[in-house]
Amino acid sequence: MVPVVGSVTCLRTFTPERMWNFTLLTLCLLSVVVLIRGASLPDGTTEADCSQYSLPMCPRNFEPVCGSDGTSYSNECMLCFQNMERKSNILIQNKGEC
Repeated sequence: MVPVVGSVTCLRTFTPERMWNFTLLTLCLLSVVVLIRGASLPDGTTEADCSQYSLPMCPRNFEPVCGSDGTSYSNECMLCFQNMERKSNILIQNKGEC
């Protein structure tokens, strides 16, 4: 058992079980942070957040995204619409046109 550094009484100790629980909790919290920030994949692509749109209706705003298929979409919603129509999983390569 190792005493907690900086504690006033040094009576509280971390058992291996407590350390394991702390490690698991830390990993879970880090996973949540990664999910909230966006699903960025190793090759730099990002998964579109299609849950925010009422497909098949998309807004007409022009905020182009470049799909992983090499096609420019007028906005993220249009990319989501194509994924729904084609039953595909086109990712966002980058913001802006291809």
